[in-house]
Amino acid sequence: MMKFLLLLTFSIALVFSNIEKVTAATDTIIDSRHYSNVFGEIRNFRIFLPPGYDASQQKRYPVIYFFHGWGQRYFGEGSDEYAGYDRGNQNKGDNIANYVAKHDVIVVKADGYNRRKDEEYYRRPYNVLPVETYRQFPIYFPELVTYIDDHYRTIADRQHRAISGLSMGGFMTFFLAAKYPHLVSSAGSFCGSPEFVIGPYDFPVEYRHMDMYRNFDGINVRLHFGDKDFIRDYHFDMNKRWSQLMDNYSWKIYDAEHSTCGLGDMFDSIMETFEKPVRRSGKWFHTDVYPDFSVWDYKISTDRTVPGFTVLENVDKRGFRCAVKEFVPDGQLIQNVQVSIVTAPLYEKNQEYIINDIEPGTMKVTQSTVRSDNEGRLVLTINGNLHEIGINKKTDQPEIALAGFELQNAGWATIGRETKITLSALNKGMSVTKNATATITAFRNNVKINNGAVSFGSIGVNEKKEGSSPFSFTTEADSIDVIKFRIDIADGKNKWTHYIDVPVKKEAKEFPEIEIADGRMLPVVSSGIDIETVLLGKGNGDGIANPGESIVILVKDSGKLWRTDLTFSNKFLNPRGLVTRKSNLWTDIDHVGASEKYDEVLIASNYPSGQQAEFYAEYWTPDYPMHVEHEGVVKINVEGKDKTPPVIEYIQFRGDNTIEAKIYDGGTVKNATARLNLQYELNKVTSLKLHDDGKNGDRAADDNIFSVRVPDSKFTTYRVIVEAEDGNGNKMAKEEKLLFVAH
Repeated sequence: MMKFLLLLTFSIALVFSNIEKVTAATDTIIDSRHYSNVFGEIRNFRIFLPPGYDASQQKRYPVIYFFHGWGQRYFGEGSDEYAGYDRGNQNKGDNIANYVAKHDVIVVKADGYNRRKDEEYYRRPYNVLPVETYRQFPIYFPELVTYIDDHYRTIADRQHRAISGLSMGGFMTFFLAAKYPHLVSSAGSFCGSPEFVIGPYDFPVEYRHMDMYRNFDGINVRLHFGDKDFIRDYHFDMNKRWSQLMDNYSWKIYDAEHSTCGLGDMFDSIMETFEKPVRRSGKWFHTDVYPDFSVWDYKISTDRTVPGFTVLENVDKRGFRCAVKEFVPDGQLIQNVQVSIVTAPLYEKNQEYIINDIEPGTMKVTQSTVRSDNEGRLVLTINGNLHEIGINKKTDQPEIALAGFELQNAGWATIGRETKITLSALNKGMSVTKNATATITAFRNNVKINNGAVSFGSIGVNEKKEGSSPFSFTTEADSIDVIKFRIDIADGKNKWTHYIDVPVKKEAKEFPEIEIADGRMLPVVSSGIDIETVLLGKGNGDGIANPGESIVILVKDSGKLWRTDLTFSNKFLNPRGLVTRKSNLWTDIDHVGASEKYDEVLIASNYPSGQQAEFYAEYWTPDYPMHVEHEGVVKINVEGKDKTPPVIEYIQFRGDNTIEAKIYDGGTVKNATARLNLQYELNKVTSLKLHDDGKNGDRAADDNIFSVRVPDSKFTTYRVIVEAEDGNGNKMAKEEKLLFVAH
């Protein structure tokens, strides 16, 4: 029986193999399929093979993976004109088949179809905006790569693998390149969407390519779009930012609409990268939306169950910086998350290493010893707070990290004005560095450095030190919104290189008419074209900024109220890093998936009486298909007393019988309790105090996550109501809709 099954399996495989060969002999385009463990089903793809593929059984080829756009499938031609780019005269002959016919390259066109079971057919691929299913297309990509490498004669390495795509497939191209920089050497987007909601089904995030530029280290990144493309304004925005931050990014504008404009040019650029790959820097950065991921042979896992980003910076053999944030680049830290990091096998096997763990915000220092495993990997466990990790042998040299920078008396640099910046450095190595100095240079030649030298003197082990004087600069470039600086720190024996990004704003006038939303129902512009009446801010709703309130600043323009993105440097605003960013989706007007960001600003309870708050405010107005940017200064008075209760943002339950509640306030949260009502016996109530001290089940102190571990009990279900009181006696209560299951 076993021999029969083996013979049958072999015969079936031979039949499929012969069919493929016959097809390939008559046409370079083959529609094929494979079983996917990620999706739990058969997945389709179209593969384009060069003419000589069958002639030589030894020759191997580089691969370009292509991702189609909205309304398309792997088999190509859809009803929309822009969908035709596979073969023949499609795209005026500038298409995939014609390119492959003249070049030694394989192109694989994946199927982005990703519907839920038993759902009607829909045309939106990849499960983005909104995320509707657990089926994660980005997790599927490495599986597809493995299958193609195992079944076709590819050059199966990163240097000879690239990705490209159109529209939503262009979004996916840049997303996958940023997520898997260790798998691809080139990424080319045609008219790609700049932003979408993506990630785990239960806690997706707003993901914007503009914020992810550091993930593309060592990748040739290229964008093509048409001068009549309906989403071109977003491409202009990205070009404006990335051109100042990346040397490995290029773009080209064509006489075209939304299409695969310049497909041959794009593929030529990719083929050139196969021959001459982009050089990687010594240290790498990575930001990921998934709780667990692998990159550059590091394995990172977290127990995060809320939307967020895991951020790794300046990673090399001597250590790294790590944090988990609600959004990037400046979102709140999610500290109650456990992060496990398994390094690449960079270290001596079965040897002890000293780990210096420094939290720059509080300068809490923890030193421990970790032994490498049989492969030379280290396993480190930290929480989601900002950590500087130094990895050392006992006799190692200093290791200097840039701890931070601060603009003096401003939250941004103003074009035409001198800006002064204070630097701080810390030593996470194993010996003192003496006579440490920093030399500052601009990444682009559009800045005048007035003072480019900073001295730190000696920096002891696990010590942070501020520079003796600020560095200063001036720029007259009025077409940029960010300046990148290179910071070279040296002590005569060693040198460390870091980079910082400084926001730049134009000189602007004060907006003449504003409204303050502090818990008010107001009619505001939505999606650029509509009006919606919504509750904005948190407070007494009188339109006056009071201590303890969370406010949204609205600018009145053409008789309408527009929400604003705010920049400021006042330490009494968003105290303790309590940043809240919200979004106004523009999908109804431009169908791109992007959103205008606006701020809800928390005012500290102890805001100084009589001190005016100043902001740099920005908002969009529509001029389809463009969005017009407006910039100006807003000044408001803060008056009165804190009468706003704490905000209970969410309540969640961990599997170890722990109740967690995110509670924040402009001042201090004096008391927080969880009231447990038996589901079927409402008169039986248990009240437990919630803590934010890092003890007894609370994972991190002072992170605004209040926790309590419920004592072991029989299997029981409870309704949970959390109550909180601030230092001014303001109270709030919130009931969680889900039941808490104790066990």
